[in-house]
Amino acid sequence: MILRTLSVGQLASNCYLVGCERTRQGMVIDPGADAPVIQRAIQELDLQIVLIALTHYHFDHIEAAEAVRAGTGAPLAIHAKEADLLQDPPALFRFFQPRIPTLQADRLLYDNETLAIGDLEVTVLHTPGHSPGGISLHIAAEQAVLTGDALFREGIGRTDFPGGDMAALEASIRTRLYTLGDKTRVYPGHGPETTIGWEKRHNPFVRP
Repeated sequence: MILRTLSVGQLASNCYLVGCERTRQGMVIDPGADAPVIQRAIQELDLQIVLIALTHYHFDHIEAAEAVRAGTGAPLAIHAKEADLLQDPPALFRFFQPRIPTLQADRLLYDNETLAIGDLEVTVLHTPGHSPGGISLHIAAEQAVLTGDALFREGIGRTDFPGGDMAALEASIRTRLYTLGDKTRVYPGHGPETTIGWEKRHNPFVRP
């Protein structure tokens, strides 16, 4: 598997490029800002982008989505519960993202759906709490999961934004993420990577 992490934007969101080594097909996850940086990395890795996936609709994860879609021709995908929020975000987020045009998803994602990126099989896990339709992307064969803003290294996503739900986030982490193998590498929406085993032992916010 090809995987590159790009820290983008003023909030240092993690944008990920994930690709298949054999076919060079790839996906962009959370193009939060800095479209030229993302496009350069795509070219350096020689990837044919076939999907742009958003883990959730918050402004710091989508700002470069339209530019990356235009540059790659790849469809933009988000969980079905957030398609309307992507087009019409709450007033709080409109205050933060005046430069971002209304976005319309090309594809809706659903829990337990499998995405084919070349030879890679990527499973969509619905992990709400930080947002209503937040997802994580699990690549079981590579022991990797990209968690958006659900789970960080020794941290979790905030739940005080519109649509946030602490009980739902705790349930998502305990039942969808902590049930993955302890060696599973966690690639979060902000900050450094970690593992499921480390978080089960050390995360102060959600215990197994």
